[in-house]
Amino acid sequence: MKRKWMVLLCALSLLAAAGCQKEADYQTVTPEVGTIENRVEDTGTVAWRDPTSVIPVVSGKVVSCAFEEGDAVTAGQTLYVIDSGDLEDQITQARLSLKTAQAGAAQSEAACADLTVYASASGTVTAVYCHVGDYIGAGTAVAQIQDSANLTLTVPFAPADAASLVPGAAAVITFPNQSGTVTGAVERIYDTPTALSGGREGVYVELSFQNPGTLTDAATATAAVGAAACMEAGAVCYATQQSIYAAQSGQVLTLDLETGSAVTQGQAVLTLKNDALTNAAVNAGLSVETARTNLEQLEAKRSDYTIAAPIDGTILTRSVKAGDFASAAAPMATLAPAHALCVNAEIDEIYIDRIWPGQEACVQFADDSGVERTYAAQVRRVDENGVTSGGVTDYTVELVLEDTSRLKAGMNVSVSIVTQRKEGCLRLPSEAVSGSTVQVLRDGQAVSVSVTTGITGGGYTESTAGLTGDDAVILP
Repeated sequence: MKRKWMVLLCALSLLAAAGCQKEADYQTVTPEVGTIENRVEDTGTVAWRDPTSVIPVVSGKVVSCAFEEGDAVTAGQTLYVIDSGDLEDQITQARLSLKTAQAGAAQSEAACADLTVYASASGTVTAVYCHVGDYIGAGTAVAQIQDSANLTLTVPFAPADAASLVPGAAAVITFPNQSGTVTGAVERIYDTPTALSGGREGVYVELSFQNPGTLTDAATATAAVGAAACMEAGAVCYATQQSIYAAQSGQVLTLDLETGSAVTQGQAVLTLKNDALTNAAVNAGLSVETARTNLEQLEAKRSDYTIAAPIDGTILTRSVKAGDFASAAAPMATLAPAHALCVNAEIDEIYIDRIWPGQEACVQFADDSGVERTYAAQVRRVDENGVTSGGVTDYTVELVLEDTSRLKAGMNVSVSIVTQRKEGCLRLPSEAVSGSTVQVLRDGQAVSVSVTTGITGGGYTESTAGLTGDDAVILP
């Protein structure tokens, strides 16, 4: 009996030793809390970011080109000058057109101004020849005015006496049929003598004086200037006795005249309506504005013939030089913002739906010494249209870099784009997961455990259920 127990005990010991040996052969890991990233990796090419084309808006011969490819330029710097001779000819013609239009407008304005009739002198209205609503022609007399307050007297003086008189000299006016005298002044001395009755000869002198209030143009008077007396009496006349004429034709719109009323020189006494003249003035004004606008637009085009750099940057290409003909809307050169480099990666169509602007990325480049440099990047743009070659369609993804030191356009680099990231998840090596199960070492034995997985990437798989941080997961 004792021998049997000893045999059993030995057997158990051997089994235990065998089990320990088996446990020692397992390689295990413990699930850990960490970050899982999903990346798309490819190659890319360093390129200039946002190249800008220099495009003229006018055509013409290039008379000046002040740059070469590779030159650094600043915004506003002159790059090209295009011959503007044709434009200058147009500007000259436009100026002549404006001048002509302005002259026409001035004439029309003057004609419209003549639709208002003004009194040419002060006086009393003695007759009115039209009424409101009448149609009158140009040159028609509309009223008669006389100035009864200011009178003139023209009488002959002996030639010797007349020669001694000067305009402005005081005169004494005497009226044969009235008592008293009035004071006047010499207005005009005639140049040639005039034959008088009785074989006499005299020189007429015109005198002016104020009406004392009782005289009419039917009165007669004599005059003396100092010691010189006139040779005979003369007729008294009103200083002003004239008609008011309309300068334009039209319908009388307003009439500020009545027989016996007083008017002053320059007073508006009548207005006419003439639609033809008014419309012509409006159209002439519009013609002036049209001509002025055309001239201003042409002058503004002068700047189109001097083509400046739109931004600070580096000239990448130059397709037009001095002496060439530049065509409107055809690029003449391209430039890129200074130090504005990017990376363009051609991503396979099967991955492109995982990439969008704003995603983090990194770019790697190994120099000739074998040192690998890593640059932080970000997805800036994903092309909507792909390029198909060999049955595969690639889409260009543009990455912007925080640092571009030691990078040059044309370099080939490695690209890694983070398409998915989850932090704080329970992760384990993806190789330990087979479908939805993992092998876990429990009590020295490998046990299959069902797990619920989440995100996968970077060699890790997330476990959302079925495992704890204490489990020893067996690696294959």
